[in-house]
This record gives sequence, C-alpha cells and structure tokens, in this order.
Amino acid sequence: MAFVLYGAPLSPFVRKVMYLLAVSKAEYKLKVIVPGSVPDDFVTISPLKRIPVLQDHDFYQADSSIVCNYLIETLDHDDLTQLIPANAQQRAHMRWLEKFADYELAPWLTFVVFRQRVLRKAAGKTPNEERIHEALSVHIPPLLDYLTQQLGSNHYFVDNRLSLADIAITSQMVNFMHGGEHIDKVIWPQLSDYFERMQAMPIWHNLLTREQATLDKIHASIKPKAHD
Repeated sequence: MAFVLYGAPLSPFVRKVMYLLAVSKAEYKLKVIVPGSVPDDFVTISPLKRIPVLQDHDFYQADSSIVCNYLIETLDHDDLTQLIPANAQQRAHMRWLEKFADYELAPWLTFVVFRQRVLRKAAGKTPNEERIHEALSVHIPPLLDYLTQQLGSNHYFVDNRLSLADIAITSQMVNFMHGGEHIDKVIWPQLSDYFERMQAMPIWHNLLTREQATLDKIHASIKPKAHD
C-alpha cells in the first residue's frame, strides 16, 4: 500500500514531506485537507487538527518534522539518510534551523505574506497590506539577516551539505515567493543566490511547476473583493 498524505500542497509543512517522498520515489496519494476547514473527525488522526498527517497502513502520524524523520528512518533510502548529519553537533544545529523555519519564518513568510496575498484573495477578501508592510519592514529582515549569517559563503546551511534544515527553510521561502515577494539581492545576496540554487534543483523545480499550476487556477477563480 502506498502512503496517504493528508494536507494542502501549498502548505510549506506539507511541501517538506512531499519533497522527501519525491526524493525516495515513494508512492503516495495526496488527500487534500484545507487548513481552517478540516472535517470534524480529522482530530482522530491529528489531535491539533493540523496538517500534514502521514498514513502508513493503519499508522497515522502528524507534524511535518516527525513525519520527515519517520520517512528517513523507515524507507532506508540513501538520499534520505544523507539529509541527517552524522555529527551530533551538526544534527542539533540542523534541528534548530528546521525549528527556526517552522516557528520563526512561518509566522511571517507564510501566515502573513502568503495568507494575505494568496488565501485572502482566493476568498474574495482584500489583503491587509499594512500587516504585510509591517512583516516586510519590521519582522522579516532580522530573520533574513540571521539566515545570511548562518549560511555564510556556503551552499547549504549545515556542514555545507543538503539537510532537512535546507528543505524546511526553502519551503517557507517558496510561500514568500508565492506571496509576490522576493529576497532582495542587494541586501541579502548570499541568501538570494541560495534560494535560486534551491529552486533550480530538479525536485524543487518539479514541485514548484505543479504548484504554479495550482496557483494559476486559484488566481483564475478569485472572487470579487469584499471587505471584512
């Protein structure tokens, strides 16, 4: 039986899992669950009613980080196991950066910029540009400064090798891009170049091509704006 992945493909947390499934070439079925309108019984497999959830036969597991580690530990795929550094200190730093992406980048890149520019528009509502401006001018720059310092002149964040940290960070950056923003090449040149390199990688390229088709459908079906 193939895996079943519950979630929305434009979610950065679902995207993390989809990346690993693509790396391993594991078969899976995506069962679309949209945040904010999950079925009442979803709580039985996701106690906090959050996505993603991975189903493996009669086993269900929520939380993108835990699901990613479950796939790495169970699929025994070389390209997956290499995403976890061998050194304990590097593993700790990788986990910190993954947490940084999920808990520090997500609130601003995804839950403000992407949600306002894409999801609110899709619901026929006017984006709160003041909220977006606050995120872009106050909250996001220090986060990008920190990532620039962590990346330095390297191609990847930990041990200069692709890891879960890169997947988590890039996934949030994708939502920032979907929200119509970019990493300023003048202010953060290393980080801008990094994101361009990641987007060019075949798996990211394939995921983003599919996502763009989804975004095109969303934009084509946008309702007239309404104020709330």
